[in-house]
Amino acid sequence: MNNRTTIYITNFLRNLVLIITDFLLPKEKKIRQLEGLGSNGLFEMIPRADNFDFETNKIKAIFNYKTTLCRQAIWEIKYRANRKLIQDFSLILYEYIIEELADLETFNNFRNIILVPIPSSKNRQREKGFNQCVLIARELIRIDRQRKEKNFYLLENFLLKKVDTPHQTKVSNRKKRLENLKNTFSVNLEVLPKGEISNYSFIIIDDVITTGATMRESFCTLQTAGISLNKIRGFALAH
Repeated sequence: MNNRTTIYITNFLRNLVLIITDFLLPKEKKIRQLEGLGSNGLFEMIPRADNFDFETNKIKAIFNYKTTLCRQAIWEIKYRANRKLIQDFSLILYEYIIEELADLETFNNFRNIILVPIPSSKNRQREKGFNQCVLIARELIRIDRQRKEKNFYLLENFLLKKVDTPHQTKVSNRKKRLENLKNTFSVNLEVLPKGEISNYSFIIIDDVITTGATMRESFCTLQTAGISLNKIRGFALAH
């Protein structure tokens, strides 16, 4: 049995256990309440994030992660791949991005847009069986196509994580977080559709921004690959 088959079977069994557990054991009341809010309810109940990217204003987050309701929801997305909450939050994120794109297309020629999820390391991917940022990006594409639009495309393996670093929440301060992430990403130009890289614009998708170190390092990696800063934006569910 090769490594890829082993990983597939492990992930399948892990997901099967989650499905059976959810069926046999009722979800906690607070999670059921979160799922029952829907996208409109979540948008009304959770406070907005403060603006934190004062330098470039190119990185946006919707919700305030410090609120209990937001933390609970993001935890479900990040560690349980809660399908209902991924759908609801992605719908909010989709509408937020589309609103932002109206100005970007007009003033920055922000076209031929590719969604780039923040990657997980191979070890973390194996542990969890999924990358929540990829799931969010896939849902954004699903919503877009359901509306018969082609506002953007998805490249799941364009931004890669080269090394397995400690999780950012386990790193004590901003300086160490920056050092923790330095030179950890790379760009896989082989998956880029035909044409010059300068013809494309890129939206980086993350679930939570804490200090912004991960998002800024991904910006630097794309710029090193020859992508203009004006053709890069970052969006997250919460900060």
